[in-house]
Amino acid sequence: ISGEAGNFTVELTQKPRYVDTNKCIACGACAEKCPKKITDKYNAGLAQRKAIYVEYPQAVPLKYVIDPDECIYIQKKKCGACQKKCPVDAIDFTQTEKKLTLNVGSVILAPGFEPFNPTKFDNYQYLNNPNVITSLEFERLLSASGPTGGHVARPSDHLEPKKIAWFQCVGSRDLNKCDNAYCSSVCCM
Repeated sequence: ISGEAGNFTVELTQKPRYVDTNKCIACGACAEKCPKKITDKYNAGLAQRKAIYVEYPQAVPLKYVIDPDECIYIQKKKCGACQKKCPVDAIDFTQTEKKLTLNVGSVILAPGFEPFNPTKFDNYQYLNNPNVITSLEFERLLSASGPTGGHVARPSDHLEPKKIAWFQCVGSRDLNKCDNAYCSSVCCM
C-alpha cells in the first residue's frame, strides 16, 4: 500500500478460483456433481461443503470457487466431474495467480481474529458432548443460511432443545486459562 487518503495504490495477489466468473451462472450443477465433501468452516464445522462451493450465501460475486487443497482433479489429476457437469463451461483449471495494482480512495484494515478454543475448558465437556457449542456455532444454527436453516436444533440428533443454558465470557476473562483480563467486546455481540 502506498499513497495517502483519497489516493492509494494497492498491490494485490489474486488467487485462482478455477471458475471463470464471467461464465459462471451459479447454478450449482458443479457442486452437486463434486464427490469431495469437507468440513464447512463458514458454518463453524456444523455442516459439510464440496470442494467447489460458494463461500457463503451472500457472496459477491455470487460465483463458485474451487478449493485447490481439496479438489481431487487439482491434487491428483483425476475426477473433473464439475468441469463435465458445468452447462456453461466455466471451470478453468488453467487459472494461475495474478498480480493486480489498484488505485483506491480508501483502505479498510480488517485483521480478523482467532475464535476461542473451547477445548481448553474440559469442565464444560465441549469435546465429549456435541450439544455443547460455542456462540459462533450457535449463531450459525440461528442463521437462515446456516446448516439448520435458522431452526434451533441439537447437533447430536437435530431435535429442538427443550432448554438452553448460556455461558458468557468463557475464556474471555479467565486469567488462569487464557490471560485475558479484559472483555473482548465481540463474544456477545
